[in-house]
Amino acid sequence: MSSEIKAINMPKWGMEMSEGDINAWHVNIGDKVNAGDDLVDVETSKIVNTVTASDSGILRAILANPGEAHIVGALLGVLAAADTSDADIQAFIASRSAAPAAELPTPAVAETKAAASVQLAAAPQEAAAPQHSASGMSQLAAGGDDSHVFASPVARRLAAEYGVNLNNIIGTGRHDRVSKRDLEEAVVAAGGRLIGGTTGPSSTPQFGDDSNVKATPVARRMASQLGINLFECRVSGDRGRVCKADVEAVAALKNKLSMPTSGGSSASKSEYDVKAISGMRKTIAARLQSSKQTAPHFRVQIDAEIDALLEVRAQINNANPEAKVSVNDFIVKACASALVKVPAVNVQFDGEELKYFENAHISVAVAIDDGLITPIVADANRKGLVAISQEVRDLATRAKLSRLKPEEFQGGSFCVSNLGMFGIKQFDAIINPPQGAILAVGAGEQRAVVKAGQLAVATVMSLTLSSDHRIIDGAVAAKFMSVLKGYLEQPATMLG
Repeated sequence: MSSEIKAINMPKWGMEMSEGDINAWHVNIGDKVNAGDDLVDVETSKIVNTVTASDSGILRAILANPGEAHIVGALLGVLAAADTSDADIQAFIASRSAAPAAELPTPAVAETKAAASVQLAAAPQEAAAPQHSASGMSQLAAGGDDSHVFASPVARRLAAEYGVNLNNIIGTGRHDRVSKRDLEEAVVAAGGRLIGGTTGPSSTPQFGDDSNVKATPVARRMASQLGINLFECRVSGDRGRVCKADVEAVAALKNKLSMPTSGGSSASKSEYDVKAISGMRKTIAARLQSSKQTAPHFRVQIDAEIDALLEVRAQINNANPEAKVSVNDFIVKACASALVKVPAVNVQFDGEELKYFENAHISVAVAIDDGLITPIVADANRKGLVAISQEVRDLATRAKLSRLKPEEFQGGSFCVSNLGMFGIKQFDAIINPPQGAILAVGAGEQRAVVKAGQLAVATVMSLTLSSDHRIIDGAVAAKFMSVLKGYLEQPATMLG
């Protein structure tokens, strides 16, 4: 029967992908699915991709809920024929129990879960003691290593935030997995406060003795002065300790909850909004921090007069109604041509191995809602301006819709970051690893220049090259910028 059951697994998009966040399902339990249909959106570190069905069938189970993170290869759902029994579905999922799982939202599972609840209710009182003991949060926090406890990703994350040891939680999910509900019920039963302000049955939650809670001296003293139990605080300090900021956050929450709202006056609004950092922003932060720490950046700057370039651009766009060539397209083409002339800059470095490229694969920085992505114009040195222009627009559009393929933004041999459209005259950019250099492009503006001993006005653009000094020497960077300036000031030389 298992041959009729098809697994929906977390795919691997790109070499760097290890897990993905479930964004939204396009189908519901019981829906008919055809091969090629969209099933679920998965957010990776850079994009949102859609998992499509490789087979036809009925969606019988969803094992990954929106907001959860699952590793590559994890079982996300199950497709099967309409006449496949629930027992066969259960057995199939059980055989995949090594992968992250969730409860089957089907009648059969509801019955199984109800049976589990009956068994728990009939169990000796000692079994439930850790969850309902009088010592409250202090007992929930006690215990040894809980990494082996079978728990959902959300439950494990919340357990760390509450300071709860999962050994003390009874799981009622499938295969006795600890779920988010199990954890929250245990916290409420112990008198704790749920994240978001929800409290237990008592209006004044009682916490256990916090003398054994790891905390900095300043945090402990402040908590004592404010009447805050350290069990109420999240742990964000070094070495797993409650820090001053953790105590201040609890104090701010209590002050907000205690503000009077009667008499027609509205509660004061918070001075800030708390928003969880996205997977994309985490990846950007980690990569740029690593780049700044490991790659010794050095910068060279040059100005280029682009009046001739603007004239050629106008001629191209006027001659071809379909052409919408931008100044940035000229820069991409000029960089590609310069990289062919100075191949020592057309390089990747992973810390151990150098990769020199024959063709120029230009990454173009594109701002999107939650960060920055760098789609790649491959073989830009072999393409004309109109082709580059069309490709950049297509890549930028799909980047903003989170519909790029991994190979369209991972890699590249050089990067261009242009803030000129915002009126920025000059800036320094951080290298996008494993690339060896990045060009920061400022706005083209009219400036006073000296030509043949005479003062004149020209449209000038400032360009700054950031290079990894481990692999690119100053003379090489200077040569590249000189060649680039020549192509920009005499654009006909790169169009031949």
